[in-house]
Amino acid sequence: NHTYDTYLGKGFIIAGMEEGLIGTCIGERRLLTIPPHLGYGEAGIAGKIPGSAVLLVNVHMVDLHNPADSVDVETYSSPHECAHRVQLGDLISMHYNTTLLDGTPLYCNRKTGWTYEAKMGSGQLIPGLEVGLKGMCVSEKRFLTIPPHLAFGEKGIEGEVPGSAVLLFDIELLRAEEGFPDGYMFVWKERAPPLLFQQFDADQDGLIALQEFSTFIKSQVATGVGRLAPGQEAETLISEMFKNQDRDGDGFISPTELKLKRDEELAHDEL
Repeated sequence: NHTYDTYLGKGFIIAGMEEGLIGTCIGERRLLTIPPHLGYGEAGIAGKIPGSAVLLVNVHMVDLHNPADSVDVETYSSPHECAHRVQLGDLISMHYNTTLLDGTPLYCNRKTGWTYEAKMGSGQLIPGLEVGLKGMCVSEKRFLTIPPHLAFGEKGIEGEVPGSAVLLFDIELLRAEEGFPDGYMFVWKERAPPLLFQQFDADQDGLIALQEFSTFIKSQVATGVGRLAPGQEAETLISEMFKNQDRDGDGFISPTELKLKRDEELAHDEL
């Protein structure tokens, strides 16, 4: 109970099959009568097909695609306002329903109430979903038709997705958080506060301890002044940031160690 997967125009199948399949639609069934000169000729195939045999082939077209196909995107619901459109690097959350072209269901996370979360451009999504999600707004809904070379390819996923399957996605974007360039963990939305070292150094002893560093960063996030990179635990990020600034590894950040990147990749100040 498997499909036969092949390409037209590549010489992989007999000429009569090529001719008989042209113009077929998904779900269509055809009975092909193929003469010998478009089948296996006068010689046939020893032990399998006699010479000069006329062949009757019953065909059911389950699925089809062209290797040149891209993702087909259809937006069927849009919000009235859109503050941000999805781009590479963003952390997104979505609901989705996936089926084959004939309607066979594969997965629906709406039924479980679980949201799927991924970072755009990180390899967590199949290429077709990356294409289909770009430019979406929160609360927008789209239908995506994704050809196999932008999904799970000719092999598919054993027991889950057939090989060479065209996938239909019904997606709803629930959240999109603007991402950071690689290597950045925190960014102020405008400029870093003045007298930054003194603000970190709560006890004014001339050194910044991890607890002081963490408290100040969290206060900047809580008040909306700064942002931590999405998709990672705050404590992990803050600990890593502290290690980066503690350049001599003594467990404290001195005034000469605390440095910002200004006006480089972003029009903000970053740690």
